[in-house]
Amino acid sequence: MSQMSADQMTPAAGAGDAGKSADLQAAMIVGAAMLAAALTGILLRPTGDLSAFWPANAVLLGMMIRWPSLARPAGWAAAALALVAADAMTGSSLVKSSALTICNLGGAGLGYALSTRLAPRDRLLQHPSSLVSIMLIVLAASLLTSALGGLNNLLLFHKGLTRGFFVWLASELANSIVILPIVLTFPTPAAIRRKIERLRRQPPRLSAAAPLVTYVICLAMVPIVGGPGALAFPVPGLLWCALTYGLAASSLLTLSFAVWTLVILTVTTQGMSHLTTFDLISLRLGVMLVALAPIAVASAMAERNALLAEARAARKAAEDAMAARTLLLATMAHELRSPLTAVVGFSGMMAKQTLGPLGHPKYIDYAQTIEMAGSHLSDLVSDLLDTARVEAGRFELTPASIASQKIVEQSLRLVRGLAVDGSVSLVVAPSAWPEVHADPRAIKQVLINLLSNAVKFSPPGGVVEVSGRTEGDRLVVHVKDSGPGIPPEELPLLGRPYAQAPGEESRRRGWGLGLMLSGELVAMHGGVLRLESTPGAGATALFDLPLA
Repeated sequence: MSQMSADQMTPAAGAGDAGKSADLQAAMIVGAAMLAAALTGILLRPTGDLSAFWPANAVLLGMMIRWPSLARPAGWAAAALALVAADAMTGSSLVKSSALTICNLGGAGLGYALSTRLAPRDRLLQHPSSLVSIMLIVLAASLLTSALGGLNNLLLFHKGLTRGFFVWLASELANSIVILPIVLTFPTPAAIRRKIERLRRQPPRLSAAAPLVTYVICLAMVPIVGGPGALAFPVPGLLWCALTYGLAASSLLTLSFAVWTLVILTVTTQGMSHLTTFDLISLRLGVMLVALAPIAVASAMAERNALLAEARAARKAAEDAMAARTLLLATMAHELRSPLTAVVGFSGMMAKQTLGPLGHPKYIDYAQTIEMAGSHLSDLVSDLLDTARVEAGRFELTPASIASQKIVEQSLRLVRGLAVDGSVSLVVAPSAWPEVHADPRAIKQVLINLLSNAVKFSPPGGVVEVSGRTEGDRLVVHVKDSGPGIPPEELPLLGRPYAQAPGEESRRRGWGLGLMLSGELVAMHGGVLRLESTPGAGATALFDLPLA
């Protein structure tokens, strides 16, 4: 009993260690990011006022949405400690820093809770309408944060409640719109490496920098132009960049615009040091609206490019299918001609009694050859007709409770002649063969196709083994041959209609219709046909059927 208890405790202990490790990782990542973001906002905050640029809330919300594994209690606790620590490091009292932390975490928590209702693609801005969903979440989170922020503005900074609410709301909206897209769309390290490798192989043309240069020039003109119209000055450059560089790059450029206008103009420009509350709110809302335009354009362009890529892939697939069908016609003409030549030739010799009267023993051999050629033709035509019916959706199943072992034995008998001709042994491994709910004719056709392929690929003296095992409410059937195996690069081609792997061994499989048809018939039973192979060690075909 004590040994059993110890064994049972081991998995639980392992799970506990894994949970602690995940908590520690979440706390370290979130804590470090939030401390850096909060210090940035505090250092840019005018003395005794709300920060003009506060990235912490948007960074926290973006991290929790993009990496839900960080949204653990340890992650939220680390965020709270980081916010309190950042305020303490810059001279704020514990009461003030705690009140501001509750305010900031409240909005981020609401935003994360709402984001869990979105589809994964929408959470990562992978669709134009995703931006609308994210912005609605940002609005809800900003309203809660601003309500608490207005109260803090009254109690902590001794300024108006209404002013604090609207200034905080404008700042939250502007900051979230320019920061969230960066966190949600920033490429992974693997994607960055692939991009660098593509640039190494094909360096960009000098003209590709034109949108960026235009934007930088327009941005530099903002403090020179001055006034409300200066906000719109970089818009053409931003839109050109959005059309050229994609969503992630456009988000980074939009951030540079927001930092420049919100911080440089609001905080350091002497001529705008006495802005009224309305002017400050107007400036921040203007930044928000300007930021929305390039991000929306870049999101739409990303969706357009994805659709174009899908269209190109579909066109290539259609062209490949047409080429494969052309190859099929050529192959079919050859494969049909061979048995037809035998039928016409030997039947003609018998009709003309070339070797004498029909009683001659040689005519028996001719008749057997004609029978074999006719059977082969019948099989080829049956495969074509069944494939056409499946593709047209006219292949109807008649499922019933059937004995799986009986179907296996019947299929083995039908390919035994082929196995004898190839000196290949057929073996049924000791297995439990329960009843299944399936169409007996369709399953027999699947087994015959797989067994015939296995026999063809097995050398003289080889063995083809059929086995089965029960997994849950499915019977998994294995058909294993002892042939040379299938190279890994050819496995994806097998089972595709009209496609055929290039090797000589693969061409022995025929037109590529048998496996395709078998896969479709198995799929109609709710199963999957898979091929597994190790070169030099044979191949195994597996498919599953529902138990009765």
